[in-house]
Amino acid sequence: MSEQWLDLSRSEAGVAYLRLLAPGRMPVISRASAQALADHLEALADDAQIRAVVLRGADAQFCAGGDIAAIAESFSDLEGRLGGIIDPLHRAVRTIRAMPQPVVASVAGAAAGAGFSLAMACDLVICAADARFVVGYPALGTSSDGGLSYTLTRRIGAQRAMDVLLLRGALGAAEAQALGLVARVVDLDSLAAQTEALATQLAQQPVQAVRAFKALLNQAETGSLAELLDAERAAFLGCAATADFRRRVDAFLSRSTRT
Repeated sequence: MSEQWLDLSRSEAGVAYLRLLAPGRMPVISRASAQALADHLEALADDAQIRAVVLRGADAQFCAGGDIAAIAESFSDLEGRLGGIIDPLHRAVRTIRAMPQPVVASVAGAAAGAGFSLAMACDLVICAADARFVVGYPALGTSSDGGLSYTLTRRIGAQRAMDVLLLRGALGAAEAQALGLVARVVDLDSLAAQTEALATQLAQQPVQAVRAFKALLNQAETGSLAELLDAERAAFLGCAATADFRRRVDAFLSRSTRT
């Protein structure tokens, strides 16, 4: 059933590409699509062959947010039916943050509502110059889901997060990059190639270092300096215990001796 909502492909470099699907319209978050996304992400997290993950949408659109028709049908049972959409979305977001591989959001067109939340949950965001990051929630008279209040606050602080959530309405690609929400902005025509290059570069980095950095950066958001120093020590020693580290140190010393 998940194939209706999601397309998964893999590259020889160890990059998994997850594409949100919605035939005939922009991709949306429904119970089925959120469950499919969470299931795929959890499987990829345990796949030792996957070294980076890319999340993108179909037909030059990232994600329009929640399925409004499904939300309207949930009024008779908000906890069961609307909560049934939010819960797998939150499972997907928790997995993005917890999985050892870096996750890249490749955004074209609109990332609206829960689509904005998904993009902000990722470790890196690359977007097309036409991308728009639309809050969407206040227009429906509701607060956010998908962790948007968390990720925006930690990326840009509470005051600017309040400005974005309640006053801006939408951010263009350049505005999002200026705020620090987007790492790279590229032409739409080159987005796929630039995304592949970025993800492949991540996948080619020493896997133990990439995974350690993701864990450390996650901890840096909430931990104290003392806790992070302890975590850095443990992570460094863990990386140093690998054969790859020793090979790289020997290669460095060999080059130094020759110069």
